[in-house]
Amino acid sequence: MRDVAHGVEQGIIRESDISEHLLEQCLYTRKSPNPDMLVRTSGEFRLSDFLLWQTTYSCLSFVQVLWPDFSIWHLYAGVIKYQRNYKAIQEAIKDNLIERERLQKESDYECAMEELRQKQTNHFKDTDIKSCVEDYTKKREQRIKMFLDDLERRRNTFFDDLATDQQVTNAAAT
Repeated sequence: MRDVAHGVEQGIIRESDISEHLLEQCLYTRKSPNPDMLVRTSGEFRLSDFLLWQTTYSCLSFVQVLWPDFSIWHLYAGVIKYQRNYKAIQEAIKDNLIERERLQKESDYECAMEELRQKQTNHFKDTDIKSCVEDYTKKREQRIKMFLDDLERRRNTFFDDLATDQQVTNAAAT
């Protein structure tokens, strides 16, 4: 989350712009779909920090066998568990999206009201509030887009430089 802190320090985004959605967009796995099911072999009931964020709404299957002994039957059992829990998982995802949207609207409203208070406007109409909130939301979305574009550019540059360094190293070795 250093990237988010860097964005705030550089003034690209504000602290109030930080949300679950923004954090998800900062993950290296952001372009990949979240797994529907995760199987952990060996009888361990932990994920060892493996895809913690991404598996929030995944069906987790913990099996008592080691990986070399894992068979198609263990996979079938996991798939059946997934099928049995599918509706509950989808409802949880939907509820989470609704809650995220509610929290974002609430945050935008509070930030817009704070901006109005800073202008020391004591009398404002509902239409003023509504337009101020809409304006704040548009500006927040622009800041986030600019931040994510900058993040993508910096990461692409990093990986391009890494690939170039590897090519130079390989050429020097031959």
